Amino acid sequence: AAAETAAEATTETAETATAAAETAAEATTETAETATAAAETAAESTTETAETATATAETAAEATTDVAITDLLTVDGFDYDKVAEYIDGTELNALAKAAAKTLLDQARDNPEGLQATLDGLKEALGL
Repeated sequence: AAAETAAEATTETAETATAAAETAAEATTETAETATAAAETAAESTTETAETATATAETAAEATTDVAITDLLTVDGFDYDKVAEYIDGTELNALAKAAAKTLLDQARDNPEGLQATLDGLKEALGL
């Protein structure tokens, strides 16, 4: 009888240990799933933040370029090389770029008519 009671106690202990191990495994799985979901949310948030930062930087760069080119197309701020670089970087078609470059050359070669030429260049560039 003592051996039978000891065997039952051992079986009950083993069953309790198995149940505890299953509960621990379930808790570990749930914790891992929660951690994975949190990591995915953090990754999505980081991606969204990076995309927003990139868009903001692009907008700021465009605004800076617009201000800079506007300043460069004044009598006091005229810089042939920077304006030429700006024209090359625009999305104008080849004919419009050539016309703008011609005006730019006129601005460089005729300082007396600089303001009028710069005004024409602004118009050609849509500024």
